[in-house]
Amino acid sequence: MTTSFLSMRPLRYAMLSLSVLAFAPTAAAAPQRLKPRELVAKPTGRELAPNTYVERIVVKFHEGSHVRLRDNKLVALTSERDAAEQSLLAGRNLDSARVQDNATQVESLLERAPRTGGVARLFDTPEATLTTNKASGEKQSGQQLADLNLYFEVPLMPGTTAERVADLVGALNALDGVELAYAEPPPEPAMVNFAMEPAVRSLLAAADIPPATPLYEGNQGYLDAAPNGVDARYGWTLRGGTGTGVKVVDVEGGWRTTHEDMPNLFFMNGTQYADIGWRNHGTAVLGEIVGASNAYGVTGIAHGAQAGYAAIGSQSSASAIANAATAVGRGGIVLIELHAQGPSDGTACTCNTAQCNYIAMEYWQANYDAIKTATANGVIVVEAAGNGSADLDAAAYGGRFNRNTRDSEAIIVGGSTAITRAPMCWTNFGGRVDVHGWGERVYSMGYGNVWGSHGEDQFYTSSFSGTSSASPIVVGAAASAQGVARANGRLLTSAQMRALLRATGTPQEANARQIGPRPDLRRALPRVVAGDF
Repeated sequence: MTTSFLSMRPLRYAMLSLSVLAFAPTAAAAPQRLKPRELVAKPTGRELAPNTYVERIVVKFHEGSHVRLRDNKLVALTSERDAAEQSLLAGRNLDSARVQDNATQVESLLERAPRTGGVARLFDTPEATLTTNKASGEKQSGQQLADLNLYFEVPLMPGTTAERVADLVGALNALDGVELAYAEPPPEPAMVNFAMEPAVRSLLAAADIPPATPLYEGNQGYLDAAPNGVDARYGWTLRGGTGTGVKVVDVEGGWRTTHEDMPNLFFMNGTQYADIGWRNHGTAVLGEIVGASNAYGVTGIAHGAQAGYAAIGSQSSASAIANAATAVGRGGIVLIELHAQGPSDGTACTCNTAQCNYIAMEYWQANYDAIKTATANGVIVVEAAGNGSADLDAAAYGGRFNRNTRDSEAIIVGGSTAITRAPMCWTNFGGRVDVHGWGERVYSMGYGNVWGSHGEDQFYTSSFSGTSSASPIVVGAAASAQGVARANGRLLTSAQMRALLRATGTPQEANARQIGPRPDLRRALPRVVAGDF
């Protein structure tokens, strides 16, 4: 694998605070028997190709252990365990002494890592907020959720490979008190050929100047009626159909918040990367969803929705997902615009080879647990499938994309050709890929290959691509549907939205690579109005 500038990106040294409320708890109810969490298989430490760059080691202790970071030490807080935690711990034949001994051993083992900082919480969200969200999600879903406070990390030196830390990961997983440990690769935006934009990178931002920007809405074919588009304009004719009252947060690395077509953002969390590639990417994503409805530029599918971001420049992707979910609340939408290098499924990559085997972020357990907590609390999560040409049903992924045994309830999005709805050469595919959107030729904000000589605040593009361009189209359709639902006194869950978009969408072209249908709001929204979902 060739070195990417992302391999050298800054890592987190300090925790961030979050100034939003946790999910509101539901009304008091009698204790309920929860459906147990899915079984978690411990990684071997050698799932990734040896030369894969990794940026952190993640460790999670077993449920019930109540391990916390206190004074920079991992401590098993025995006196704070409730009855449910005690039962979970006993069920694993673990006692307090064993847990504390394992916590000490974890610290000792992590001292051997080529690290740039000490042990830290993986999630920046306050402990109390994570605890509240877990309890609320369990009440609403009837499912046991992971205690996200049991996740910890150490940041690794730039250039560290999976092979270099494989034995260490194996030693961590050998401890009885550790649920799992793994090395996590750095995520990238799920855009084809990201970081290969020398022409764009040479452009310098300038003050927004005349002349007035043309209107590009007519070039946004994804707004059109099916089968080519999602029929966004039909959605705009219905009450709530512009996404009114719906909050959307994009999880990735950068945005041009001063762009002339960018609405005011309700939530800005984390640290952005000071890089024009990341910035153009996030700007293009939000342009598809909430580009302002005016006489110039582009128009977002759900331009009546409220948008925000959770940036990963100083926090893990899992932490950003959790913070985004708390911000949007029940009925809101979190978009995960990232993918990362996963195991090889043995499929030859005949295109986009720089991102071969890049896969959806829920493969990594902390991301999955953050998503599961979000969907259990009524948040819709939309996730790019990734551009790695990978069959997500392949044995290499250990069943982590098998909806029958491990279902986050997120909506996973593949990329298709704009008009024929055929899977793009590079799109990931398989039974877990729920729906698809345009993976090419997408008009949006950013990049500057259209109207690009007047500064970043007037950058527009005609060629946004990847599952990165496909996923915002699905988010826009989902926000339109949720806005209509809200206007009719209802809210869809992530699983309900997924089922609705699949049942009413335009089928993909006949192809062995499954990427699901393309959303069609003209078919979906009458069912939302009728409560038939």
